Amino acid sequence: MPPAAKPRALVTGGNGNLGQAVARLLLEAGYEVHVTVLDPETRASFAYGLMAEGLAVHTGDLTNETDVKRVFEEVGSPLHALVATVGGFQAGPFEQVDEAGVDFQYRLNLKSAILTLSRAHAALAEGHGSAVLIANRPALSRGPGVAVTTAMKAALVSLVKSVAEEWKASGINVNAVAPGVMDTPENRRAMPDADPSLWPSTQQVAAAILFLLSDEGAIVTGTTLPVFGRS
Repeated sequence: MPPAAKPRALVTGGNGNLGQAVARLLLEAGYEVHVTVLDPETRASFAYGLMAEGLAVHTGDLTNETDVKRVFEEVGSPLHALVATVGGFQAGPFEQVDEAGVDFQYRLNLKSAILTLSRAHAALAEGHGSAVLIANRPALSRGPGVAVTTAMKAALVSLVKSVAEEWKASGINVNAVAPGVMDTPENRRAMPDADPSLWPSTQQVAAAILFLLSDEGAIVTGTTLPVFGRS
């Protein structure tokens, strides 16, 4: 008999710190793993190493519906796991917010998640799959100095609740994780006086995501899991 097909997973933003950690854990767990990067230039910079690890790399601007549809056509169906890590962070006084900054944060942190999740429905339904989005700690409390980013991530938390309820009948779980400051090279450089041992590592956050995608995590849907470390 031919070997059973591997479960298929898609990780958007696969060249980011968290995206890479999630993709590697999924590979180790036996998934066929697909990742997205923004464009051919990003692919040239990052994808060689990713492909050497056995990942299929796709390019696309996930704030663009045409690109999102094409990526899902390339990945194929059924889809058993979706982890949407595309997002970003912008800090500064709220009174200095401008229209370009608001549009940027909306497109990166909310629109990309909405388009990706909505276009994944058919493939996830066929695979009885699970989706995990990425919120952040301020979205569960407050975000002075990062109000616009926090507003977008708080909307994402609400999105997870509503879509999870709507998709129960399709057998799809939808959750999110809300990391605190993660231990990455960029965050260490930005906060040299902080104690990074208190921060969750990207591997720890990825492990929490893997739980939500697992059979053991199948009892959880519509929630946002705090992953703050000890900070």
